[in-house]
Amino acid sequence: MNSISPTILVIDDEYILRQTMTDFLEDHGYSVIEAENGRKGIEMIRTAAPDVVLCDLMMPEMNGLDVITHVSGEYPDIPVIAVSGTGDISLAIEAVKLGAWDYLMKPLFDMNILIHSISRAIERSQLLRENKRYQENLEFMVQQQTEELRREIEMRKTAEKKIEEQMQVLEKTLQGTVQAIVSAVELRDPYTAGHQRRVAMLAQVIARNMSLDDFSIAGLTTAGTIHDLGKLSVPSEILSKPSRLTGAEFNLVKDHARSGFELLKGIDFPWPVAKIVYQHHEKIDGSGYPLGIGGSEITPEAKILTVADVVEAIASHRPYRASMGVELAVEEIRKKRGIQYDPETVDSCIAVLNQKLFSF
Repeated sequence: MNSISPTILVIDDEYILRQTMTDFLEDHGYSVIEAENGRKGIEMIRTAAPDVVLCDLMMPEMNGLDVITHVSGEYPDIPVIAVSGTGDISLAIEAVKLGAWDYLMKPLFDMNILIHSISRAIERSQLLRENKRYQENLEFMVQQQTEELRREIEMRKTAEKKIEEQMQVLEKTLQGTVQAIVSAVELRDPYTAGHQRRVAMLAQVIARNMSLDDFSIAGLTTAGTIHDLGKLSVPSEILSKPSRLTGAEFNLVKDHARSGFELLKGIDFPWPVAKIVYQHHEKIDGSGYPLGIGGSEITPEAKILTVADVVEAIASHRPYRASMGVELAVEEIRKKRGIQYDPETVDSCIAVLNQKLFSF
């Protein structure tokens, strides 16, 4: 990416709007290229590799949704910001689900919003690329260290000490991977990052009170720290919306558990972190989401994470409302004990709060 003058591709079939955005962006130090339809835009992405794409949704020949789908599949590191003049929120949500990093409504009365959206997209893209390079380097390191360890085992009887040393290195690098993920969430939504930390801490205390083994507690804590990673795919305007969400908006939020699973399943954690994240909104009666599973189908760690998540969400302040109090949180899990929430987990959580082993 060119840090001096990022290149912005503007795809819009309306010449005046293209020219207006081009003039404004060039005045703010960006290099701008233009395309009057989706097909030409795709060709310019292939040849020019822009840093950010601004794409109208309603265009002839190839509409903006098709462009977003193509770019998400072929060039996932290039941010696409959807620009819609229809006023149809469902269309904007569909664009985000297909891979748009943000969306803006035309006409843009405050062009500074455009600058803010582009800057945020460039920062996030850079962070994701750094994370990708970090993971590739980590995998290379692990391969090298594994081969070295194999040779040492064959050569010397002291391999156990060597394994322990290497595992400590891998644990540190794994913690670095988790921290990189947390940083990505915090960059987008600081509230979600704080919520994840509190949920992880509460889940850890609940698990210790239930005498869960240390290995499982470590996996649960890791999963709790990044359980809402999938919210990176949800527009921040929806996450902080003060009024009731529409059905389409709520469905988009509900999809974050699946999105988090997809992002984490390729990381070789020593625990089933991706599975725990996938199940953290499931209920034992099968009324949860996204899988609708229940009972023993849900991992013990996910059952604990579910209760901790509910209690923290009710007892803590949120961007759009004040805390509703620990008492209301306890009442919620006690009322649905054995119905939606695992009884042993509920009992442990209430005991932890009563004994003041955890505070918000």
